[in-house]
Amino acid sequence: MRLHFFLICALSALLNSSLWAQPDKMITNRDNYFWQFGIAWTSTDDDGQEMNPVPIDQLHGLPFPSRLYADRYIYNGWSAEGVVGAQPYKTDRMVNDSIGVKGFIAYFDAALKYSFYKQLGRGTLDPYLGSGLGLSLRTADPKQSAPLVSPTINLSAGCTFWFSDQLGLQAQGVYKFGLVDILKSASYSQYSLGLVFRIEKTDGYKSEFHKPKYKIPRKPAKIKVEKATDES
Repeated sequence: MRLHFFLICALSALLNSSLWAQPDKMITNRDNYFWQFGIAWTSTDDDGQEMNPVPIDQLHGLPFPSRLYADRYIYNGWSAEGVVGAQPYKTDRMVNDSIGVKGFIAYFDAALKYSFYKQLGRGTLDPYLGSGLGLSLRTADPKQSAPLVSPTINLSAGCTFWFSDQLGLQAQGVYKFGLVDILKSASYSQYSLGLVFRIEKTDGYKSEFHKPKYKIPRKPAKIKVEKATDES
C-alpha cells in the first residue's frame, strides 16, 4: 500500500509540474536525444501481499537481462517508451499467496514519460516519472489465481545515471494495476536495473551541451603595416 501511495503522489507531481510550468519559447525538439535503447535485469513481486511492497525473499528474477525497452523523445522532456519482457516463476516463492506455481509471466507495456533532465542542467542525474498501459500474460497453472490475460494501468518512477553522453545506468520501479480485478491477483510490481544507450540527433544540429563556450577564429587576422617612405 505504501508503494501505491508513493506512485500516486509521484504521478500527481508530474501532472502539476506540466500544468504549471512556465512556457519556454526557446526550447526546441533538437536539443535532446533522438532514441534510447536498453536492457535490464528485472525482479517481479507477485505474491499478492499489498502490505509488503518489496519482499526481497519472494522476488522472481533471472541472472541475465529479461527486459528490453526503447524510448523515443517527443518534446520538452516528454518521451514515449515501449517495453517487452518475460521471466519464469520460482516454485519456492509465493505467487498470489500460493507456493509451487509453475510457468512464467510475460508483459508488453507502453508509457508516456516525463524527464527532469533539463531542469537539473543536463548533468549526471536524469530522474523521470511515467504512466501508461500494459498487457500481462501468465501461464495457466491450476495454482495460479491470476487471469491468463490481464490489461494493466502502469505507474513508474526511475532515474538514469549517465556515465557519458551515450551510456547510462537506469533504475526503475513500476506498479501495474490489473484492470480485471483491481488491486487483487492481476496486480503486481516490478523493479529493474539496466543499461541504456542514447542516440543523439543526426540532423547536424549541435545542442547547447556541445556548443563551445569560446570560439577561436579559424583565419588569423591580418595586420596591415605601413611602409616607411624615404625623406628626400
